[in-house]
Order: sequence, then structure tokens, then C-alpha cells
Amino acid sequence: MTLQILLTNDDGIDAPGIAVLRRALDGLGEVTTIAPDRNTSAAARGITIHRALSLEPRTFGDGFDGLACDGMPSDCVRIALLGLRCAVPDLVVSGVNAGGNMGADVTYSGTVGAAFEAALRGHPALAFSVEALEPGWLDEAVPILSAMVAHVVERGLPRHSILNVNLPDRPLATVTGIHPARLGGASAYDYVTLAGAGGAGPSEHYLPCEHPASGEWVDTDFDVVASGAVAVTPLRYDLLDPGLLSDLAGWDLDLERLRARL
Repeated sequence: MTLQILLTNDDGIDAPGIAVLRRALDGLGEVTTIAPDRNTSAAARGITIHRALSLEPRTFGDGFDGLACDGMPSDCVRIALLGLRCAVPDLVVSGVNAGGNMGADVTYSGTVGAAFEAALRGHPALAFSVEALEPGWLDEAVPILSAMVAHVVERGLPRHSILNVNLPDRPLATVTGIHPARLGGASAYDYVTLAGAGGAGPSEHYLPCEHPASGEWVDTDFDVVASGAVAVTPLRYDLLDPGLLSDLAGWDLDLERLRARL
């Protein structure tokens, strides 16, 4: 049977990265594209619940056909996994996002959120991002993208797991390798924009975060990408803290005793 692949993203169906990823999937299976009709960055795993969704046929990239959805990235995955407008996918591929999705940023990312939506329902998934916002060389990354997907097709992934892949901002000839990486912490580029007082222009407030050159940051996704290599980080949907779950047994959670305190 032909492998069924769903392609989506959070930058929108007209973004350059999704067209590059579509080319990378050529020959690996039958690809269906369902992606947001606009940029939905930082949507995480948000879904649309208070209105009906609509799909519009769209030609994007190098003449590829897809469906533009007026919802979120996770909506696109849910539509596919429920078999509403295409064959149920065997594999979900999300990206390529313009801008890295590393460390704590994976909890905000719609690119990663779409992959987690698939993993939650037992489908293997990959999320791809590139460090640069406008990487003019991204076409050169097709062999890396294709090889990573082919490895997952061949080897599979544990249930409820995804691969989060981040590419450095450099042409393929200067990429230093492809390395497994732990998840880093907070992004060094976090900031909050507030409207200026008294009608003045907006002001940006950066949240301080420095990445030390040693210790807990070594071999994280930030560290690997900074070295010029591709970072491959396995993530699981399961957010349970088993240590704390065991510790809760020692808490005073007896309901009758708590009622007696009222």
C-alpha cells in the first residue's frame, strides 16, 4: 500500500518552507497538503471550536495542490486524521517553519503543535524548523529533510513521540552534521512588546536569558544549532511527572479529613 503523508505548517500554505518540504517528500508516498490559509505562528495546539471550518483548494509553491484551512495547524491535522477530506495519513510532517523551534519555544509552536496532534492520536510525526526567518538557501536542505522523513518511514517512532528537527542558518555545504540533542530551556530572544504611554510608539521589553557555554546547555538543541549542525530532538506527548505522582501519595489528600477541617 502507498504510504499516506499529511503535510502541514503554521506559517501558512503560501509560505516558502512548506513548498520546500513538499519537494523533499516527493517519491516517499502520496502527499496531501492541508495548511492554514494565513500565518498562525505560536498557535501551539490551539483548535477551532466555536465555528465551522472551511477548506479552499489552493495551488502553492511549484504548482503543488493543497487545501487552505481557515483554522489552526492542529485543525488541519484533525481534519486529516478523521478522514474528512483525504485518506487517513500514516505520517504527519509539519514545517519548514521560518525561525527555530527549540527549548521552551516548542510549547508555543504551531509547527510542533501540529506534530503533537498527530502523536496524541498514535501517528508518527516530524516537525521541521530553520533558524533563519528568510533563509534564501533553504532549497539546499531538501536532502536532509527527505532523509529524516525516510528514516522515520523505515524505522518508525515510539507511540506518542515526534522528532523535532531544527536546521542552522547556513548553506548545506557548511552544515557541520546532524546530531541528536536534548531540549534546551528558555529562548534568549524572548520579548514582550507594549504600547507606549501617552500615544508614544511601542516599546520592547526583553526577558533576560543567557545561554552559558557549559553545564546544562551543552548538547541541547540551542547548542547543536549554534555549532552549525542540525539538531534532532525526540519529544513525547506524555507530560506526566512520574516522580511527583509517586510523591503525591504522601500528601494529606484524604477527603474526609479535609472536610472535617471546614
